[in-house]
Amino acid sequence: MQPVMAPLTPPPNGLALASKSSPWSVIWRMLGIVLLLYIIVQTMVLTLFGLIEGDGYLTVVSMICSLPLLLIFFYARRPKLTHVIMASPEPNGTTQHMLPDSRMLITPVPTSFSHHLIKDSPPLEMPPTSTLWIVFSLTVITAFLGLLPAMLSEEPLWLLLAVLVGVPAWLFGFSLPVHAWWAFSTRHFQLMTTKIEGEKMLVAGMLSTFPAIVINSLLFPLLLLMVGIETMKPGSIGEFLILTVSAPVGEELCKAAFVLSLYKLIDSPKRGFQIGFSVGLGFALLENLQYIMGSFSGLAVSYSLTTVVRGIGSIPGHALWTGLSGVSIGWYLCTKRGIAASDNPHEDNTTWVVFDGATGQVVNTQRELSTMGRTVRGWLYKPMDKVWNLPKNPSVGIGLAILGHALWNGSSWFVSWLFLEQDIAVQVIASLFWIFVMIVTLWIIGREILAAVMHLPS
Repeated sequence: MQPVMAPLTPPPNGLALASKSSPWSVIWRMLGIVLLLYIIVQTMVLTLFGLIEGDGYLTVVSMICSLPLLLIFFYARRPKLTHVIMASPEPNGTTQHMLPDSRMLITPVPTSFSHHLIKDSPPLEMPPTSTLWIVFSLTVITAFLGLLPAMLSEEPLWLLLAVLVGVPAWLFGFSLPVHAWWAFSTRHFQLMTTKIEGEKMLVAGMLSTFPAIVINSLLFPLLLLMVGIETMKPGSIGEFLILTVSAPVGEELCKAAFVLSLYKLIDSPKRGFQIGFSVGLGFALLENLQYIMGSFSGLAVSYSLTTVVRGIGSIPGHALWTGLSGVSIGWYLCTKRGIAASDNPHEDNTTWVVFDGATGQVVNTQRELSTMGRTVRGWLYKPMDKVWNLPKNPSVGIGLAILGHALWNGSSWFVSWLFLEQDIAVQVIASLFWIFVMIVTLWIIGREILAAVMHLPS
């Protein structure tokens, strides 16, 4: 009698497969995703703009352009599946098992047979944080030197050099600082995270930019125009309201919503902070793309200042504020699910074993692999009795995120407005001084937040 092929079944709990990958592969993959999403966001915003303006031609054309891009995005985000066949000794089993494509598995002893589709889920590996910052620093220095001649002369040769230097400077300038902070957080939080999970967090942050753009660029400005408030004039009350109300409220609510969309991954307050931090980085990645692109209008000086300030200020700001939303959502979800806090906040029971693909022999152990999540706590370590209490209520966490964001934007606007009638040199000096004050303040607050994260239940 011909044996019948057993149906596919869900994989057993704890069964995971991971193919070999490079620590840089996730960076190149996320760079491609963010470029694709940026184009999708622009075309979809045009679709909405066409609907608002009643321009059917613009709406139809932008929708047609969006469709193939969306298909490419979903194709790129498809999970990598592996067909796993398992035959275990079983006295009441058989020695012949049908396989797909008219194949057969014959075992020397009776076995029970099962087969599953398993998602490829290697641990999230990133290059060393120091390496990313070194490459970023070299990028800024090289770009400054390459763009400087075009500021001093309009010779075609220097303009060509500016273009050749500018393209890689843009790609590395907007993406490397985000990935440097992502690499730092991956090690600092000491949470075993798969590559699939890490990418979900970052992509969720990128996707959250779409509703935020709609709010900041369309809905809120239209609302202000309806009540007679000018929105485009520098130093106007409309600009102030967009920066201190629309951007903080709209962006932090959108990011918090996408943190909540990953509720299945949130199994502890620390995981909630990690997801919030990563979603904030994903948001900053797509936002940074546009800011750095616009900075090339001022060539060497504008590019260098914008890239550095955003790399050490705006990017970690987005991550920290959304981290506060994430940790409060983590506390809320765990409380609702009745998940008790772990006695050991650093305990990780995940067991990883690496096999040689050719021989099937074990080539690594849990002891060696555990170094992937190790971090030197150094200046970020503080005793538990001296750390801040992070918010446990989502209303408080999201409220603090909005407040921090609003203070950053609002104070910058106020300093610019205060010196609006002064000489341009005075304006620049005042703005740079205040940026320095804000970044130092952010780093002091960030140190306290990150120190407290290490004592969260995981």
